[in-house]
Amino acid sequence: MGTLVQFAAGGADDTAVSQALDAAERAVAQVDALMSFHSEDSELTRVNRLAHHAPQRVSAWTYAVLRRAQRLSELSAGLFDVCVAPILVRQGLLPRTGAVPSEQANWRDIRLLPDQHVSFARPLLIDLGGIAKGFAVDMAIHALRRAGCTQGAINAGGDLRRFGAHAETIHLRRGDDLVPVAQLRCGAVATSSPNWAKVQFSEGALGHILDPRNGEHWRGVGSVMVATRTCVVADALTKVAALAGPACRSLLERFGAQAYWDAVSQ
Repeated sequence: MGTLVQFAAGGADDTAVSQALDAAERAVAQVDALMSFHSEDSELTRVNRLAHHAPQRVSAWTYAVLRRAQRLSELSAGLFDVCVAPILVRQGLLPRTGAVPSEQANWRDIRLLPDQHVSFARPLLIDLGGIAKGFAVDMAIHALRRAGCTQGAINAGGDLRRFGAHAETIHLRRGDDLVPVAQLRCGAVATSSPNWAKVQFSEGALGHILDPRNGEHWRGVGSVMVATRTCVVADALTKVAALAGPACRSLLERFGAQAYWDAVSQ
């Protein structure tokens, strides 16, 4: 998934906990295998290649992520849009595919059909990198809970979900320092920051968060953290919160989410 994933769990039976951690790792690996833009064999790659020709049947997990992405796109008026992949490809941040997507394509061109089928109204490329990592964290947490763990935490590069009897201090990175911002016992947080790419334009470094309205990268200098019940929602909403700032609070409230904008970036 392009990031380090940390797994932690506890319970009454050490053997059961070990097996639960193995199951959690398999869940993360499965999400990566299904939804990786970088893999020629992933389900996402097949959909990107064929869905504008004929409906493609996908797994329940991929369909669930696409459905959540569509909902978030609708509620954010397109501020979250998985169809920004062509821009990332042109800038060398995603691998070239040989596809020629329509320049006008957006989230409205994705058709979610019955029986887990997906079609595209026109040629397009989608990238689930802004939401699938949070989904992987959620699936790993479900694996720990199903196995009877009494506490657990999964952290995938700043996308964190945990449960248990004791709270953990959540930190936000500010430069070389970690700033404590909250206590989390059960729930999820996700963080977005200007993770500058190696690609440079004359006006400065590029960030990885794209604004679908104009194709420009977010140029914030601090970080944004979103806390809510599930990591898949927190992951996606950090992009909206980064681009919209505090103006998106009403949207956050619809998901029972809260955001923290680093003072340095405001």
